[in-house]
Amino acid sequence: MELTTKDIKFLTIMNETRLADGKMLGRYSEEVSKRFSFSDAELENAVKKLVKMNMLSVIDAGGKELVYFHTEKVDKSELDKRLGEIRH
Repeated sequence: MELTTKDIKFLTIMNETRLADGKMLGRYSEEVSKRFSFSDAELENAVKKLVKMNMLSVIDAGGKELVYFHTEKVDKSELDKRLGEIRH
């Protein structure tokens, strides 16, 4: 399964990222949305795809919160550099 340009953007922003009830919240969400526009449904579908491809691992943080991390399959040189500059 190939990654689209949008998939790479989602993969970039999902490292060490917490989703609450499937949504990205807080200052990080605001910063990301200034550079990359997407819907909650697009985020949900991308995360499912990337987890299925073993590019993201997930930790249950309790309640409805999940934290996602890149796996060793992610080639950091292929990530979106502009989005990668945004800090959590």
